Amino acid sequence: MGHTQQVTKEFNRQLVDDDFTQLAGKWNQQSSADNLFIGTDRGFQVWRKNAKSGFVLLQEKPDKYSVFEVSVNFSFEDGSKSQSAGIVLQAQADGTGALIVEINRKKQYRIRRTVNNRLISITGDGEGWVKAKKAISGGENQILVRTYDKIYDLFINGYFVRSFTEIEYSEGKIGLFIGPESKVTYNHINIKTDDDHVAQKGNGTGPVDEEKTLSQIIVKLKESINKKDKRIAELEAELRMANGRGTQDTSLLRLKNEAETKWLQGAREIADLKSEKESLLVRIQTLEEFKKAVKEGENGDIIINLTNLSATQKAQIAELQSSLRIQAQALEQSKQEKAELEKQLRASNSSADQIQNDKVELLQRLIEKDSVIIGLEEKIKLLDEAFTACSQNTPKSKSSGEGNSPKKKKKKKKVDESPLFDE
Repeated sequence: MGHTQQVTKEFNRQLVDDDFTQLAGKWNQQSSADNLFIGTDRGFQVWRKNAKSGFVLLQEKPDKYSVFEVSVNFSFEDGSKSQSAGIVLQAQADGTGALIVEINRKKQYRIRRTVNNRLISITGDGEGWVKAKKAISGGENQILVRTYDKIYDLFINGYFVRSFTEIEYSEGKIGLFIGPESKVTYNHINIKTDDDHVAQKGNGTGPVDEEKTLSQIIVKLKESINKKDKRIAELEAELRMANGRGTQDTSLLRLKNEAETKWLQGAREIADLKSEKESLLVRIQTLEEFKKAVKEGENGDIIINLTNLSATQKAQIAELQSSLRIQAQALEQSKQEKAELEKQLRASNSSADQIQNDKVELLQRLIEKDSVIIGLEEKIKLLDEAFTACSQNTPKSKSSGEGNSPKKKKKKKKVDESPLFDE
């Protein structure tokens, strides 16, 4: 919620000061398959063996608290980085809800709200963890929470972390929380209140004006919203200024957009050429199969007229040559445009601060152009090779027939048609 402390109450009246040396009558010590509770010289050692869920330990006394400052000190034992532990606030007697503040060995913290056995994260995204490397230590840690009028301030090892609100729970029990597969030793818990609530000794809240409390929360939320609205207005002003600076370099942006359009056109033409190349390769393969069939024919009985096919092949080659010339011209034009953009880029360096971002983007575009130029050159080279291969493998038409008529042989020599395939 907030980045500054919201609770200004003075908590100078001690309610609980427990170093966990005497657990009887205060804390549950009944171990189970999922939990192991041990009283040691260093404090209350709690081992949660269950890997799926954490566990809440509440004081055996039925005390409830509403306005208080609570702190708990603990240390993680050896184990995985996923171990977590913390404190439970406003735990309801019927088990319907509570607040859980915990930290883990990855130096993260989170605040969660339990509602009918459902856990809802108040902080962060997903599982709710937030980094706090400066606040959380690798040894003993302290979590301290102050609350008044349903506003909560959270401190970790003396560092203020954040403020948050909880308007549903006005009072509840205080306890300990141990995360799944975690082993922790708690060595101290301290609970204080102010002069107005010390008479209740934690049992109940005394008269509370709920309407007044909610009004105060609403006022604070409105103040927060007003601050955010002001920040939004500032950001919108900065955006307008940035848009104004952008219009100062319209010509350069226009050239960049035109170059991008031409590159897109070139990419489409390359795709068309690639499709044509694939079609041409299929036709070449067909010719190779015909050639093989002629060579394998017995006594020259196979007679094939490839005149129409050869004409189509020549047309394909002519189209490929024309496409190659167009691509070569487009490549040369792109290189010239690149040189012009580089010249304009050097000229734009005089206004370094204002157009620094545009300069970086332009450099990125130039790098992309270089990559596309190289791709074009490689594709043109492949097309040249395909063209050469097509020219070499394209057969010339031959008309063949039976008989030994001298006139027919003389006529063929006049046309000067060479054999299509070697026999």
